[in-house]
Amino acid sequence: MQLYFLRHGIAEDRQPGQEDSQRHLTPEGEAEMRAIAAGLAKLNIKLDKIATSPLTRALQTAHIVADVLGLTDRFAVDPRLGGGCGLYDLAQILHGLPQKGRALLVGHEPDFSEMVSELIGGASIEFKKGGLARVDADSIDPGNGVLQWLLVPKHFTLCE
Repeated sequence: MQLYFLRHGIAEDRQPGQEDSQRHLTPEGEAEMRAIAAGLAKLNIKLDKIATSPLTRALQTAHIVADVLGLTDRFAVDPRLGGGCGLYDLAQILHGLPQKGRALLVGHEPDFSEMVSELIGGASIEFKKGGLARVDADSIDPGNGVLQWLLVPKHFTLCE
């Protein structure tokens, strides 16, 4: 499987009385996500599934990517990606994906750095906002994945 882990874009600061789950992408965050989505299109990334956290900033991120890639029909919201997601949850989210399947997961820290680290057998991984990693794995088991790359948004804006 090819697994793409995309951390949501830059979001507005939390306001007094506002739920964290309701924070939106900033205009800068939206622009950055459009650049990343355009970069994915240029790389000709093919996806069988896009699964996203239900939190507003992640939903917005996933919608931008799905729209740019023309994959709104492969889009699913999964509450497990909203926080506290681990490898067991990831295996459940990916259940039914073919062995050679390709999935984009849109979510949050620290879940993504912890899952990627565990998948590749341990490493210190830091996902910047808008960070994107590709991990290839035969199964969702500790140490069974190979980190192919970890990119920050700047990598995509350099290619514009």
